[in-house]
Amino acid sequence: MRKRRTTKEPVLTKLDFWAIAANEVYMACRKSGMDEGTALAFAMDRSSYPDWIVDTKDPIKNPLDDFDEDED
Repeated sequence: MRKRRTTKEPVLTKLDFWAIAANEVYMACRKSGMDEGTALAFAMDRSSYPDWIVDTKDPIKNPLDDFDEDED
């Protein structure tokens, strides 16, 4: 039986999170009908992002940190 090939997920940096968020904001603005300049202005203005896109306090927070395991 052949062993499946797997790859490790790279650790995302703050720059990666910023780039992903900027791209998502830009694409959403374009999808809603904004021209390229306006969409780019929203994407580059971090203060216009809702806090649920990237948490301004800790952009690299592990989502599993809030998970409480039931202790027996």
